[in-house]
Amino acid sequence: MRSLLLALSVPGFLFAQTKTPIDKARSSITYSMKHTLHAWDGTSKGLNGVVVLGADNKVEKVAITTKVADFDSENSNRDAHMLEVVEALKYPNISFYSTSITETKKGELDVKGVLQFHGINKQLSFKANIIHTKNNVQVNGNFIFLLEDFKIDRPSFMLKKVENKVNVKFDVFY
Repeated sequence: MRSLLLALSVPGFLFAQTKTPIDKARSSITYSMKHTLHAWDGTSKGLNGVVVLGADNKVEKVAITTKVADFDSENSNRDAHMLEVVEALKYPNISFYSTSITETKKGELDVKGVLQFHGINKQLSFKANIIHTKNNVQVNGNFIFLLEDFKIDRPSFMLKKVENKVNVKFDVFY
């Protein structure tokens, strides 16, 4: 009986998780968009998030959010218009949370999760790189989403709409 109780209590201890906040000062996310006349990037350094590490110190879960208004494309008119297009007052945040993270080979993660944007949840999967250094861990990668998947009317300039595809690059430290 005693050994059964011990056996039942050990798994809870062995599978302990640690929640680690991301390093806000170093982490960022950048979107890239194109129009026939030009291309641009917008970057947010206002990320908030947490990484959940398993007992083996491997990434098990991640959740990250940022305000749509925190993206800066270095053009205030474009940023203001983008806030209108994505209805930032109604949907102020863009968030991602993982549903599955698997280390496929040394330094590479297979990530599945949900992107929440413009009031819509969309399943995503992508590869990410994980780099362990002496003082921290860096996870970087990219993924693509379509504006139409989030019911966003593509803005236009000179009667031509921007491309539907949005490239997203992230660099997260913890």
